[in-house]
Amino acid sequence: ICSYICLHWLDTEGGTRDWKSLHLGKEGHDHPSLANFTFVTEVTAPKSLKEIWRTELANVHLAKFFALRARELRPGAEALVVMVGDPNQFITPSPDVASPLTKAMRRCVGRGILREEVLRRCVVPYYPRTEDDLREAFKLASEIGTDGAAGTPGAPLQLVDVRSYSGVIGDGESLDGSFELFWAIHSGAVWAADPTEKEIGHIRKEARLLFDELYDAKGGIAVTFMACVIRRRTRKQ
Repeated sequence: ICSYICLHWLDTEGGTRDWKSLHLGKEGHDHPSLANFTFVTEVTAPKSLKEIWRTELANVHLAKFFALRARELRPGAEALVVMVGDPNQFITPSPDVASPLTKAMRRCVGRGILREEVLRRCVVPYYPRTEDDLREAFKLASEIGTDGAAGTPGAPLQLVDVRSYSGVIGDGESLDGSFELFWAIHSGAVWAADPTEKEIGHIRKEARLLFDELYDAKGGIAVTFMACVIRRRTRKQ
């Protein structure tokens, strides 16, 4: 039995700088709408971009993962696959509210303590999936060879079960630990947008203040986890 937990993070080989503007074409790097979001699944992100990420990035990357596991698993062996799912209050604190990272960076830009180009470049390269997203990726894996590339189809896997679980981040008393977890997970994406040390200090400080505005320490921060069990078939279909 194998288990994994970080599959919402996408394969970033070659960089992510162009991912945020995929829906705008080659000339969209300076488009003002890029200052509205840092997560592709938050409410302020363009729906057209989310669909591109879902079909061209997230589904393809997870399908490749499944196909490669088919090569490693022995017939009859199973793998438990776990990842962060959607909805996720770290990204959408409440309906129609942007993420604390986006709001913090926008406030800093408005105060003149962060260059807007940093916000336009910043994107967190992960895609929290739903059950439907996971099933679509598994279906796509059947069209990929066990070397992870298009070619010989029919990754010999069976999808045994798919489930989503709700969890709560927090200790019920303070948001300090929840914020430190949030920052540890996402600050790398901020650094990738080339801020100065002073700018990232401003972003961190503002994001921490926003945690107190957006979340309730007693209730915690709700996060969804996706899990599935895959099995290597003992014989061909």
